[in-house]
Amino acid sequence: MNLVTKFTGYAILPVAAQAVLVTAASAASFTYGETAVQEIYYLSNNLAGRSIGTEKEQETVSYLSQRLGDFGFTPELQEFTFNYQDESYTSANIIAERQGISNKQIIVGAHYDTAPSSATLDRTNLEGTNDNASGVGVLLELAQRLAPETKHSVKFILFGAEEVGLVGAEHYVSTMSEKEIDNTLLMINLDSLIVGDYLYLNAGPRAAEKPSYGRFRDKALDIAADLGIEARTNPGLNPAYPAGTGCCSDLEEFDKVVPVLAGEATNWEIGALDGYTQTANPLVPGGATWHDPETDNLEFINAVFPGLIEERSRNYTQIFDTFISQVSSESVSVPEPAGIIGTAIAVGIGGLLAKRKSNA
Repeated sequence: MNLVTKFTGYAILPVAAQAVLVTAASAASFTYGETAVQEIYYLSNNLAGRSIGTEKEQETVSYLSQRLGDFGFTPELQEFTFNYQDESYTSANIIAERQGISNKQIIVGAHYDTAPSSATLDRTNLEGTNDNASGVGVLLELAQRLAPETKHSVKFILFGAEEVGLVGAEHYVSTMSEKEIDNTLLMINLDSLIVGDYLYLNAGPRAAEKPSYGRFRDKALDIAADLGIEARTNPGLNPAYPAGTGCCSDLEEFDKVVPVLAGEATNWEIGALDGYTQTANPLVPGGATWHDPETDNLEFINAVFPGLIEERSRNYTQIFDTFISQVSSESVSVPEPAGIIGTAIAVGIGGLLAKRKSNA
């Protein structure tokens, strides 16, 4: 197959393909995580191998664009061209916005692509259930649940080409004007939310030097505590990854210009203490499922971690839905943290942790 591809718009999927999925009209009647789980299953079962330059990538763009349309948005494609391993590719970010009455905005992002095949590993059938159907599923449910009117605008972005160097996120940030940057309260990044011993909420790397950038992390941790959900943030056991911060996903590009709040599942207290080792479960080879067709799939995850897809989808959706509802409807001001980690420690949220994710 010719790996040089071009998006020329997206096709409308047959109605039958979505018959079992929840639509915006029924949003008030379903439980947290329901839509997220359905989307995770759909992407895993029908759109495996959605890496750059593939037909599955284009099908994914079409599908996700239509789903956002189902939820009352008018999605736009932001195309970008780049080189990867001496080949030229064109991918696209999918952008859907609900305008608020102020000039401020919240960005919510998740990448939809899976890692491409390499010389030693065929990833044609990589489901990417954890990385990153999970983030996409939660984003779609958050879009579905978003109130019809908010004080601040909320912009949902599904990024292409994350797995080959955060290319989609880098492109979007490069197009942000100074005005848009100034008016962006924060970027929420949703990546790899299922497989991991713990649920994490982190700020971006710059929060280590600019504590005010950690205020949204602290707010999210407080929300989780109020909801009775155990959430952690990076304890900083590895000096390369300061306490309370995350890394290695699209959040890094946004962290250069705006505050970041990132959700991820992993275990920052094992392995190299960098979040790359996700779990101490001996049934997971090497403690991680990153980019592995044999383990990052529905069958394996459900066998080794029964019920975890539903649990993490429910918890992350509830945390971020509550967070977005509060931040998008209230004044811009958010209390400054007491220190690097802020108020979450004071309420005893179950420890300090976070995650890391490889991009290639």
